Amino acid sequence: MNGKVKKVIICMTDEWTKKLTKELVERYMRGAQVIDGTNDQEIFYYLQKLGDDILLIFDRLFMGFILKYKIMYLRSINQNMKIIYCECGNCITEFGLRLWELGVDGFICGIEKEISFPKAIDKICNGDRTFPEIISDMVKSGEKEDRRRISLELTDSEYLVGMYMGKGYNTKEISGVTGLTIDSVRTLSSTMKRKIGYKGPNDLIVLNQRLSVFDVRSWAC
Repeated sequence: MNGKVKKVIICMTDEWTKKLTKELVERYMRGAQVIDGTNDQEIFYYLQKLGDDILLIFDRLFMGFILKYKIMYLRSINQNMKIIYCECGNCITEFGLRLWELGVDGFICGIEKEISFPKAIDKICNGDRTFPEIISDMVKSGEKEDRRRISLELTDSEYLVGMYMGKGYNTKEISGVTGLTIDSVRTLSSTMKRKIGYKGPNDLIVLNQRLSVFDVRSWAC
């Protein structure tokens, strides 16, 4: 299976999800070299091996708040690679729609159940975009367009609110330092959370931590 893929780079913040993903890759993609992509320098090094077909696997927090420009830059380094996201648990609809809009090759949810992984990964490696059924159905039915506002990349204001929330600021404090009204902060917080697939306050702390991990000079954004 997936004989064309020579390297699989797993880039994740959640250790449990990373462990599960690594086990699944080793089980169903035998022969592929599995690499722990802990930072952008490592990722760039392997992507520059243009002769190799590479699979990049992320979780929803690894790239930080803004995904668009980082995905564009990664593809500019290696046009042959596939970019997918893996998550434990049920599909987070708005985050899945956001990945669809960004042109990601696949989104595999519920990997702890294992059953969906081998079929999905095989389709992705053979050139088919693969998303949870709920996302595919929304795209086909046109319902995606009704949710377009919350499936696009974060706005500057949503990003700003998310960063301050990750630092522990409350709504009133964010309003004070940004000049946004309290109602605006609440609205921006709500849409930001839906776009990032928010599960709890720790998500925002981790996203802020990712900002300090990236070598900002190396990202074209």
